[in-house]
Amino acid sequence: MTDTFVAETNDELDTDNGYRARRPVQRPSLTSLILPPMLELDHPLVRTPSFLHAATAMNSILSRNKIGVIDGPPGTGKTTFAQWAAEQCGRSSAIAVMPEKPRPLDLLRLCITAVTGHNPAGRNKSEMEAELVFALSTWQGLLILDEVQNVGVSGLTEARYIHDITRPKFPLLLVGWGAMSTIRLNQPLNDRIRTRRNFKLLHGQELFDTIDELDPRFAAVPRDLIRLANDLYAGGNLRKWIDIIETLEDWEVNVIDETAIRDAIVHIDEEFAA
Repeated sequence: MTDTFVAETNDELDTDNGYRARRPVQRPSLTSLILPPMLELDHPLVRTPSFLHAATAMNSILSRNKIGVIDGPPGTGKTTFAQWAAEQCGRSSAIAVMPEKPRPLDLLRLCITAVTGHNPAGRNKSEMEAELVFALSTWQGLLILDEVQNVGVSGLTEARYIHDITRPKFPLLLVGWGAMSTIRLNQPLNDRIRTRRNFKLLHGQELFDTIDELDPRFAAVPRDLIRLANDLYAGGNLRKWIDIIETLEDWEVNVIDETAIRDAIVHIDEEFAA
């Protein structure tokens, strides 16, 4: 998905004209923070142990319109799981990604846009809350809030309020790194969590099985070499392993050896540094 941006305002600046102007700040638009509830992967969907453990929790969330939490480090497959859950749930679904530095009403704005497909009509918090409650009550789909750690306690309080006031008529899945620790600071929300699942970095046999599933060529690669790549770069991070595999595919590497892996890691580091 290509990010688009809209200009907003931030810090005040002195100008030569004797007044203070506001500096435009580039922020993601609402639509750039709405993920499609479908998988668009360039690699196989790998059902890691974390993925399978989380999948067992979805029925209880969906059948009773409860709240669930998915926590774990970046790159462990949380968002991919959320999209898979949305695709598999058998009811309408929407995924909204919380920006890194959200404004007070961003959660409401993003949820309205994700559920209805258009920008909010409301001009203030009360109007947006009423708009979202009405939309969710009639829609009754699965709402997934990704990167929820960014909204903090106040944003999660808003999410709980919206869920409660619909009595509740929709299941809610909260996804993010550090989500559980933030939720524990909000006791009313913490008490309402039906299921909690952690996505973990890959290690040991789980790592080998996952890499072999991602790229069958690695089945012939010595395990010590996979450990080396993991130590040098990936660190059990699924997303970083996909970076390695995609780089080797782009180079049309037929025989994966230590030189190819080291060259791929150097190339990836250079790409990110550029």
